[in-house]
Amino acid sequence: MPKRSISLLATLFTSISAIIGSGWLFSAFYTAEYAGPASLLSWVIGGIAIIIVAFIFAELCSMIPVSGSSVRIPQFTHGNVVSFLFAWMIWLSYLALMAIEVQATVQYANYYFPVLIVGDAGHLSSIGYVVATSLMLLVTIINVYSLRWLIRCNSFLTILKLLIPVIIAGVILAKFFRPEDVLHPAHSRFFSLGFHGVLGAISTGGILFAFNGFKQAAEMAGEVERPAITIPIALVGSIIFCLLIYLLLQLAFNASIQLINIPHGWANLTLQNNNSPFAAILAQDELSFLLPLVYIGAIIAPFAASLMYASSAGRSLSAMSENGYMPTFLRHLSAQGNPLYAIIINFFFAICLFAPLPGWDSMMSFLTSLLAVTYGIGPVCLLALRYQLPNQPRPLKLPFGSLWATVAFYICTLLIYFSGWHIVSKMGIAIGIGLLLLLVQHAFSRNPKKSALRWRESIWIWPYFIGLSIFSYLGDYGGGIQMIDVETILWMLAIFCILIMVLAVIFRLPSHEVKEALAQIKNSE
Repeated sequence: MPKRSISLLATLFTSISAIIGSGWLFSAFYTAEYAGPASLLSWVIGGIAIIIVAFIFAELCSMIPVSGSSVRIPQFTHGNVVSFLFAWMIWLSYLALMAIEVQATVQYANYYFPVLIVGDAGHLSSIGYVVATSLMLLVTIINVYSLRWLIRCNSFLTILKLLIPVIIAGVILAKFFRPEDVLHPAHSRFFSLGFHGVLGAISTGGILFAFNGFKQAAEMAGEVERPAITIPIALVGSIIFCLLIYLLLQLAFNASIQLINIPHGWANLTLQNNNSPFAAILAQDELSFLLPLVYIGAIIAPFAASLMYASSAGRSLSAMSENGYMPTFLRHLSAQGNPLYAIIINFFFAICLFAPLPGWDSMMSFLTSLLAVTYGIGPVCLLALRYQLPNQPRPLKLPFGSLWATVAFYICTLLIYFSGWHIVSKMGIAIGIGLLLLLVQHAFSRNPKKSALRWRESIWIWPYFIGLSIFSYLGDYGGGIQMIDVETILWMLAIFCILIMVLAVIFRLPSHEVKEALAQIKNSE
C-alpha cells in the first residue's frame, strides 16, 4: 500500500483542481441553451444530485481506503466481469477527457484563428484536425518522458484556474447585474424551456461533466491521511465550493444575454462565436481587455488537464493489463517509469474520437453518460457491502443505507437517460466492444494464474444496460422515438432501478471472499 502522506487540504485542493476544467468555458452557454434562465435551478439540482452520489463514495472509500477504488471495490463485491466493465468505462472516459480538453483549446483558439473550426457546432476543419492531433501528440510525448515539471507547477495552475473564472464573472456582474436578471434575464420567462429543459441541461448542458473531477479524492483514498475524515470532507467540500463558482459564472452569463442573442428563444441562443462563448460575451459586453485572461484559462488550463488525463488513461490501461484484462505488453514501462505502449495506444484511440464526436458539446454528452455509469457502481457496491460485511467498521455510515443507495443509483440512471438515445446507443456499442475484448483476452491468455470471470455475479448488469437502452429509445430525449412521455418514464425508471438493485444484492460475491480480499490489503500495508 502507498504511504498515507496526503493531507486534507491537499486532497481538497486536488479535487477542486480536477473539477474546474474546461467545463466553465462552455457549460454556462449550453446549460442556458437547454434551460434558459432556469439554468440556475439546473445547477442547484445537479449539485445536490452529485452530493448525494458523493456521499456514497465517502462511505465506501473511508471504509475501504484503496487507490483506484472505482475498479477495486466492484471487484471485491461482484467479481472480474463487473470490475472489467467499469474499468473499461473509466478508461474510455479518460480518453474522452483527453480529447475534450484538446478540443476546448482548439475551439477557443478559433476565436483568433477561424480556420480551425467549421460552423458553430465545433466541427474541426482539416487544419483543425492537424492542430488537434499535434496537440495530442505533444501530450503523448510529454507523458512518455516525464510529467514532473507539470506536477511542480500544478499549484500555480490551480490558483489560476480558480481566480480566472471568478474575476471574469465578477467584472461582468459588476457592469451588468440587475436583481431581475436572476429570474428574467433579457426580459424572458424563467421556465422558458420548461422543466424538461431543466433536467436535460444536467446531462447534455454540461453540468455533470463540470463536476467530473469530484471522485479524485476517492481514487486517492489509499494515500491520504485519516481517510475517514479526509475523504468525506474533500468529496463534498469540493463540490459545494465549485458549485458556487459555477452559479456565479451562470449568473454572469445570463446577465450578459441581450434580446439580439435570443431572437428565436433560448434554444437558439446565438453569440458572435458560439465556439468560444465567454470570449464572445466579453467582446459583446465591451470587456475585451479581459480576453487575454480568458485565453490563459482557455488554452493553458485545458492543455494541462489533458496531460493529467493522458497520464491517468495510460495507467488505467496498464492496470487492466496487470489485472489480466488486457495483453501483457501494455505493462511495459519507459525508462522514466511511465507505461510506454499504453500511452502510445491511447494517442491513436483518442484522436479517433474527434470524428464521431465533433465539437465540445458532442464529446461532453458522450462523456457524461460514461461518467454516470462509473458513478452508478458506487451505490450498488455500498448496498452489497451492507450485506457482505454488516459488522465491518464504517468511519462514515450513511443513514437509511438501502434508501440512500437506491436514490443515488436512480440519479445516476436518470443522468444516463437524459443524455439521450444518440449517446446511449454509442455507449452500448462501447460496452459491447469492451466485452468482446475481455472474452478474446481471457480465451487466449496463457497466464496460469488468471482468475475466474465470475459471470454469475454479473447477471444483474445485463438487464440494466439492455433495459436502460430500451427506455432511452422509447423516451423523448436525444433522438428517442417519444413513445413514452418523461413523467411516465421517470416512474418506470424508478421501479426498474429498485429491481436492478435487488438483483445486484442477490448476485453478489460470498462474504468470505470479500473478507479474504480485504485481509490481503491489510497485510500489504
